[in-house]
Amino acid sequence: MRAFFLAVLLALSSAAAATDPAAQAQLLRQQQSDAFALQLQQSLDAFRAGPLTPERRLELDSLLRDQRLRQADSFYRQQVQQAQPVAPAPGQRSAELMRFEQERARELDRAREEAANAVVRSRPPPRLEPNPEPGAVWGPVLR
Repeated sequence: MRAFFLAVLLALSSAAAATDPAAQAQLLRQQQSDAFALQLQQSLDAFRAGPLTPERRLELDSLLRDQRLRQADSFYRQQVQQAQPVAPAPGQRSAELMRFEQERARELDRAREEAANAVVRSRPPPRLEPNPEPGAVWGPVLR
């Protein structure tokens, strides 16, 4: 799977260097195609895994989420590379590029937060301790 990402990154590096609208559209189509290919591969992997224990399911979900985050990060870097001017002056960045980077950073933070919340939500509830005295009734005490 890592080889797939490296091949995609190398294939798109030449397209990412161009700044014309046709190159931008080509990059967007390629990224959509890569996202679909990853989604398909992950679906096949999940199907092949079959029924899993809750712990193994969490591990698989975590692996799939990490793959999607790495892909999103790769796409972000490609788009930033494409949006950079050909010869920017040192220390100067366009306001549009800064807004784009901030928006993508917020999206990545939101995705990471959702991933962390999904792990917390998917944990099973804690087990209740068994009643040490089956004949005794436990309840609030009135004072």
